Amino acid sequence: MSISKKRALTAGVMMATAMAVTFTACKKDDDNAPIARTTSYDLKGVGADAAATNGVVTLTENADSSINLSLKLNKTTKDAQQAIYLIGGTAAAPTTDTLYLNTAADIKGTGAAMTVNIFKNVKTIKANTAAGQKDVAFRYADVLAYAAHMKVLTGEKKDTLAIGVVGKK
Repeated sequence: MSISKKRALTAGVMMATAMAVTFTACKKDDDNAPIARTTSYDLKGVGADAAATNGVVTLTENADSSINLSLKLNKTTKDAQQAIYLIGGTAAAPTTDTLYLNTAADIKGTGAAMTVNIFKNVKTIKANTAAGQKDVAFRYADVLAYAAHMKVLTGEKKDTLAIGVVGKK
């Protein structure tokens, strides 16, 4: 009789160990959240500022796969309107696709650095094309694959403050 008690005790310990391993492996709070991806693009000046980085465009991916696109200008022209364009193609060979355009007076320079949110929590955008407005998928991989450039103009004369590639190089 003492032999069967030993076997029962051993079997019980083994069963408890197996259950503990099973429950630990199936724990719900072990979420593996995706790692947020980020890519930055430098915007250069023109003329005497051609070698200087006058701005940085940052693309970030959110947990729901939407994206944010922000522009940080290292300098602005005080009290002058900052016109921002995101256009398909390169600066040397632009297309007629306009992905973002802000020429309104709501973005006034301060004379110092400033940040502008271009897109926040978006998955699609409305692009202005030669054929009219169309929806364009605009998730992280879409932006990386899209050939575009950003141009920032400042003041009444619309002097180019910063220009550079955003997306596919």
